[in-house]
Amino acid sequence: MPTLELPWKDNQRQISCIPPAIYQCNIVNSPKFGRVYQVKDVPNRSHILIHAGNWTKDTQGCILVGMSNNDTQLFESRKALNLLMNELNGQSFKLEVIEAYE
Repeated sequence: MPTLELPWKDNQRQISCIPPAIYQCNIVNSPKFGRVYQVKDVPNRSHILIHAGNWTKDTQGCILVGMSNNDTQLFESRKALNLLMNELNGQSFKLEVIEAYE
């Protein structure tokens, strides 16, 4: 499942992707996005969510998911998020971020 994040800007809040690491993800109820996964224990960051969105303007440091992508955007993001939520059924999981896009 393709993802879209902001480019690496030294882990600055709301303008950078998160640093490479293995993170625990747990289900949360977001006031803005509803039931989504939160990426836990990101150094110097909080409220990093996995949610729907098609463009980098749709994120302030969170991870967007889609069914497909091109160089600049994701497609069918809500469908991808629903698939992810249904497949995981509320279970926690480990997320490995392997590189920071610059």
